[in-house]
Amino acid sequence: MIRLIRNLKIRFKLYILIGVALIGMLIIGGMSFNLMGQMNEMTNDISTSWLPSIDIARDLSYTLSNIRLNELGYLTAVSDDVEKSSLQYLESEKKDIETLLTTYGNLIDEEEREFYNNATNLWTQYNEADKEMMALFKQGRVKDARAILEGKCVDLYNSLNSAFNDINTYNTEGSDDAAKESDSLYKTATNRMTIVIIVIILVGVFFSFVIIRMIKIPISEIQNAAIKMAAGDLDVDISYTSKDELGVLATQVRRLIHKLQVIIDDENKFLAKMADGDFTVDSVCEEEYTGGFYPLLVSFRGIAEKLNDTMLQISQSSTQVASGAEQVSTGAQALAQGATEQAGSVQELAATINEISNKINQNADNARQANETAGCVSTEMNESNEKMQQMIQAMDDINNSSSEIGKIIKTIEDIAFQTNILAINAAVEAARAGVAGKGFAVVADEVRNLASKSAKASENISVLIEDSLKVVGNGTQIVDATAQSLLQAVNDVNEMTGVIGQISEASSQQADSITQVMTGIEQISDVVQTNSATAEESAAASEELSSQSQLMKGLVGQFKLKS
Repeated sequence: MIRLIRNLKIRFKLYILIGVALIGMLIIGGMSFNLMGQMNEMTNDISTSWLPSIDIARDLSYTLSNIRLNELGYLTAVSDDVEKSSLQYLESEKKDIETLLTTYGNLIDEEEREFYNNATNLWTQYNEADKEMMALFKQGRVKDARAILEGKCVDLYNSLNSAFNDINTYNTEGSDDAAKESDSLYKTATNRMTIVIIVIILVGVFFSFVIIRMIKIPISEIQNAAIKMAAGDLDVDISYTSKDELGVLATQVRRLIHKLQVIIDDENKFLAKMADGDFTVDSVCEEEYTGGFYPLLVSFRGIAEKLNDTMLQISQSSTQVASGAEQVSTGAQALAQGATEQAGSVQELAATINEISNKINQNADNARQANETAGCVSTEMNESNEKMQQMIQAMDDINNSSSEIGKIIKTIEDIAFQTNILAINAAVEAARAGVAGKGFAVVADEVRNLASKSAKASENISVLIEDSLKVVGNGTQIVDATAQSLLQAVNDVNEMTGVIGQISEASSQQADSITQVMTGIEQISDVVQTNSATAEESAAASEELSSQSQLMKGLVGQFKLKS
């Protein structure tokens, strides 16, 4: 198997590693999706069935207790208003009981049907007993009504509470069992996934080690050969053979080393003959110069031809140099006389340029002072802009604080509303207490009046806060407009500062340029004077050049050249 992998292309070796990783990811992903699906099913069962049933059972018990309290309040009402209020609460909470039972009936399964039927039957009996009690109360038979309330209704109330508790207990136990099953499923899946991951890691490590070793060994051998070749050592050997890309690369590197050895040996012979003065030399292994090496052969042949032609031209030119030397001597004398006249003109030009330089330096100083003044103005405008931004932030803080006060007023209104409700309930309780609760009823009435006054005051404060918010909003708009105008002024000042800075920089550059011109003129003056002396020296040198050209012609005759 390892030999088969070794002969595969590198991309297929990498495909094997990627395939192992993908298969491992698919296995882990499939197990994860399966686990998440089962856990999601259990979680949905808990959240959509068990927990809502528990909440409904608790709400049923709480609502039933409120019904009992309102029934007692109805029978002990001391006024028509209290009686009417108690009756309205009773009807509302009976509807809540029926709604909760209907909702619970939509959630149950066959195992809970017995709990649901028991609770529904008991509630029907309790509702009928309640209607009977209220009918007796309306007929004026208060004692009979209280007898039903304290007798049959108490028994049915206890039975209903027990039924609701049974529903609560059943669903609580079911929820606990589902949670335990989910935890057990999680532990089992975790153990299985751990085993699968370990197996996949071991397989991946094995294939990675084998493939990396198959790639690393030939690359190291080729790398060492390349290092030796880069150092100039062509005496290297690569033993790796394979059908993959690295095997092909090793074969081609071996061919390259052989070709370099042959070509370098041929070039050494080529250059050795040229060094001995033989420019008729040519390659003895032209067939090895293929591809990119062929231009090298062409270049060597070109060098030989060029040197051969150059030597021939030097031999021919040496004769012409001797005749031209005399003409150079005559021209040098005329050049010396003209250079003397140019020196006087250059001195007059230097005086004029010096006067221009003084004026430009004065303009540069004035522009620099204007730039410094504009910079100070820009700094002051930026500081003013920062102050304006701080004032805008302060206006925003005032606006936010006003909004927070509005939230506090809303809280006060809610407190007043709750206080009013508490006062009404207190009045009901005081009415039930009879003569003993008259003082408490007066206090409840005062609390209700105080709650009404608090609500009215919070409404007035809310109106004032809204007016303040409008005024602050108008002020914020004005400040924003002012800040925009100031920001535009800052931008204009910054732009003006930049223009003045450019003028100052341009003036400085002009002053530097004039200075360079002055330096150049002085150098020209020196050069003109030097040319005058050089021209005289050239006349003498031309005579020497004639004698040297004869000597050069004799030296070129020593080389072996093509005609």
